Amino acid sequence: NQEGILKRNDFTRQNILFNVDSRLNKVLSVGGKIAFSNEINRANGPTGGLSGEGFTVAGLGRTALVNSPNVSPYNKDGSYNIGSQYIGVQDNVGISQVGFYNPVPLLDLNRSDNENNHLQANVYVQIKPFPWLTLKTLYGVDNIYLDNEAFQTPVHGDGRTAVGNATSSYTKPKTWLWTNTAQFNYDIAEVHSLSLLVGSEQQKRTSYSFGLNRQGLSDPQFDVIQAGYNLNNSSNLVFGENYMLSAFGRLNYNYDKRFYLSGNIRQDEYSGLGQKKGTFWGASAAWEVANEKFWEDGGLSDIFSSMKVRASYGKVGNIGGIGNYESYSTYTTSLYGGIATLGLDAIGNPNLEWETSTKTDLGLSVGVLNDRITLDVAYYHNNIDNLILGVTQAPSTGLGSIKSNVGTMYNKGIELVLNATPIQGKDFSWSSSFNISFNKNEVTALAPGLLELPFSTSGNELTNKTLPGYSLGQLFVVRTGGVDPATGRRIFYTKNGEPVLYQHYVAPGSGQFNWSNPDGTSHAPITQASDGVIYKPTQPKAYGGWDNTFRYKGFELNALFTFQTGFYIYYGTQAGLRDQRYWNNEVGVLTAWQKAGDVSKYPKPYYNDNVSNGSTMPISENVVKGDFIKLRNLTLAYSLPSDIIRRIG
Repeated sequence: NQEGILKRNDFTRQNILFNVDSRLNKVLSVGGKIAFSNEINRANGPTGGLSGEGFTVAGLGRTALVNSPNVSPYNKDGSYNIGSQYIGVQDNVGISQVGFYNPVPLLDLNRSDNENNHLQANVYVQIKPFPWLTLKTLYGVDNIYLDNEAFQTPVHGDGRTAVGNATSSYTKPKTWLWTNTAQFNYDIAEVHSLSLLVGSEQQKRTSYSFGLNRQGLSDPQFDVIQAGYNLNNSSNLVFGENYMLSAFGRLNYNYDKRFYLSGNIRQDEYSGLGQKKGTFWGASAAWEVANEKFWEDGGLSDIFSSMKVRASYGKVGNIGGIGNYESYSTYTTSLYGGIATLGLDAIGNPNLEWETSTKTDLGLSVGVLNDRITLDVAYYHNNIDNLILGVTQAPSTGLGSIKSNVGTMYNKGIELVLNATPIQGKDFSWSSSFNISFNKNEVTALAPGLLELPFSTSGNELTNKTLPGYSLGQLFVVRTGGVDPATGRRIFYTKNGEPVLYQHYVAPGSGQFNWSNPDGTSHAPITQASDGVIYKPTQPKAYGGWDNTFRYKGFELNALFTFQTGFYIYYGTQAGLRDQRYWNNEVGVLTAWQKAGDVSKYPKPYYNDNVSNGSTMPISENVVKGDFIKLRNLTLAYSLPSDIIRRIG
């Protein structure tokens, strides 16, 4: 069970797992696995933190930050303070101002719940007619049954205009997988070992969902979709399929458990691509140095209990994030007010093909103290070709983005993994694993005619760009230089680095300007389009984790820490907390500039100023380091003694 950071937000999960394996005779074996989980997630509506919610006035996380702290959510008689659609919409003299919803009735009366039943199962039959031949067929399913229920009260918030809003939808993605393999194993003279695996695989995924949206609630005492409403619309209508057909083979050879060679090849054909087929391959070699005679004769085995060097090179394919029909232009049907509709849903890309990567890996593994301490060091270089990203279309087209093969990119770096068992006793043990990767990412080219790839947050502001010579998703902002101590104005910089001062309000006839040079003369307004620059990377330079497991008799405590460093994020919430419209502010604005000579990072406050804080365009003032370390998982478990389990069984 988990509780969210917002009230009335919780998550529960229950799991059950069965495994069965049976060897019926010397030739035939059968088995299977069934895993089932039930997940229930309860919430109250949009948080303001998901894609598309960045500026929603109903986001519960946002309303807690920006609502005026001196306006009570309740009236004196205990009823909700909802005299108008918003809370705190008037200033101290009764003039209407911008405001936000009262979050309390939204917490009390709205809900957004979903229940996910997840079934994973497989069965297999294995035949071994000869000691050197194993035939196996495996069939598996992965089915999800997801119920979504949402309600917005007519009393307040987004549901008020619709006089109550209820949505119910059912989603059923289903996948089946059928794999057939033949494996040949053959040993020669006790020092040569060959293993050949050939096989085929089919996978089909079906996406299926439907739902109903109802508005115009007859009685606000009801909060279910089965109540009386006067308007019905279809919702969440989805049907789609994709299919993948694969053939593969792998050959392994080892000589005297010292030298290892391996090669593999596979061909995949995916229905969602325009160019459906992709052929991929790989080769690797390894040397178990510690198994050599000179290792022991030279006394090196007294220092290192194991040592292995390895190398690999290959080509792999990727279709992550590709939908069912990305290569096709599609239409959608719907129901609106009882009337059937038909409209263009998406524009396809018939030239879409596999994203491919050529990977080079070099590694060294060593162990000491009978492998109680092991170290793995690896160098990797991954060249990605036909990089698949969504290309944003011009607003005039009415389209969002089209998945395309847009260019090339590489990732290269070093990975370190250190495993140790510092304490190994009869009743108590401590095992630890630390890993860190140092990565360099760079986009080397984009498709012909494509100069850059912009990215907007929640569809409202452009904060990132991808272009050759830089890492993926660089922050794209207007640079700022703090606050001018003489005037209290925010200092902006043009693309060429020239300082420009901004003041939100200037009195008519004062001879001052909203945008001015340091000498007070007028300057053209600063805009992101003309003055934005590539500023900071969003890809971490290093990342990793530290996993610790402590065991005492039947108790086990596991703690997993993860970290990332060397990257930056755009802190858009900071812009909102410094907005000078009728919003709540962070406490730091109390130290804003007041008189000549003041040194402050907050400019002189002017009502309605949403430029100096970065709301109208992203500014470098709101770019912060994203470095973090967090406790990701903390688990305490207890295992029953084996004699008790035997008695129960």
